[in-house]
Amino acid sequence: MKLIIRSALLAILGLAAAAPAARADGWVTPFAGINFGGDAGGNFGGAVDDPDKLTWGFAAGGMLGGVFGAELDFAYSNNFFGNDEAFTKNNVLTILPTLIIGIPIGGQTGGGVRPYVTAGVGLLKRGLEFDEIEIFDENDAVYSLGGGVMGYFNDNFGIRADYRYIRGFTADDLIDADLEFDFDETTFNFSRATIGAVFRF
Repeated sequence: MKLIIRSALLAILGLAAAAPAARADGWVTPFAGINFGGDAGGNFGGAVDDPDKLTWGFAAGGMLGGVFGAELDFAYSNNFFGNDEAFTKNNVLTILPTLIIGIPIGGQTGGGVRPYVTAGVGLLKRGLEFDEIEIFDENDAVYSLGGGVMGYFNDNFGIRADYRYIRGFTADDLIDADLEFDFDETTFNFSRATIGAVFRF
């Protein structure tokens, strides 16, 4: 997993280094949004009004040649599994190196729009304790698929809407008779929708 993250960082640095010659552009995006579906529970409409579905983070990346790029995405959710008072630990962290394909409508400078699709493999860290019983405290490999759009007002600033579907590679087997609820043998998964500012350089 360290190799995946290191490779993504090297790819981003490479894109930035090539910017003058290839008209590349990079960005940093702080964002906030919601988790929904799968193990996050509920649907998009219900999650919008539920403060426990909140997630936040930032992404940094860049495009080379206007179409292909790479990004590293960090997101944290403090109450991923709900707000039951019996939860003494309850969080999810994702680190997602991804590849991006996006079309710069209007060019790579000034105002414009860039719709994109993205895919990658990264790390998910889960922490969950219920009535002092540890359920999750582990790192898992996950993949992500998604897309979105960046809209720029000028050379340096814009807004971004993003959707990601995040899913593990292996099924959980964590049923415990002492718990008031069960986790079935399913593959951990959820959807994430975010919106954020884009600072382009």
